Amino acid sequence: MHFLCLHGLGTNTQILEAQTAALRYELGDSHTYDYAEGTIPHAMDPEIATYFPTHDDCFVYFDPGKPESFTAALNNLQSFIQQEGPFDGILAFSHGAQLAAAWLASQNHADHPIRCAIFLSGGIPYELVSSPNSGTPVMQPMDPDKTGTVVNIPTAHIWGLNDRQYPGMSEVLSKLCKSEWREIFIHPGGHEVPGASARESLVGAAQAIRKTIGLVVTLQ
Repeated sequence: MHFLCLHGLGTNTQILEAQTAALRYELGDSHTYDYAEGTIPHAMDPEIATYFPTHDDCFVYFDPGKPESFTAALNNLQSFIQQEGPFDGILAFSHGAQLAAAWLASQNHADHPIRCAIFLSGGIPYELVSSPNSGTPVMQPMDPDKTGTVVNIPTAHIWGLNDRQYPGMSEVLSKLCKSEWREIFIHPGGHEVPGASARESLVGAAQAIRKTIGLVVTLQ
């Protein structure tokens, strides 16, 4: 399968490549990966500053305080998929998963080529709503109790039991996805992609992704 990969907040495509290297190796060489980088400069995530050169340029896809940047990010992702695709799936970490899920929700009734999504420590996607006071668009996190299912393709959700950066968010994201086509793997780590140093977690994450890919094949 050919995956589009989206990085986390305050990182970049090179960092995501490093973060997912062991996982991609575990999945085997039958998959290919392209990366879309954020367009808004941002300070490096302090949680990873000890592992990567701090002079590296880092980015985000959108600013949660600026609805116009969120709209631009959705449009940019749409354009990237149209121009650089087709892609079979999206593999996204944290902030990137927020964007991916929001885009998939916006495409809920459209014919798009994305057949699965892999969410690694995924955040809760935003939606644009009208402010009750001014009527202007504001961003708010999606609530599965209000929106129901918004992602109707097979998904894998992989997160850490001890994620202290965004506790509980990945579980909320999972509830926004079709339950019958949802695979969940919770590892004992934190806000991270399981790597070679956590062999059991790495294998479990890869198994969840393989099950999701297998479901895609079954549904064809």
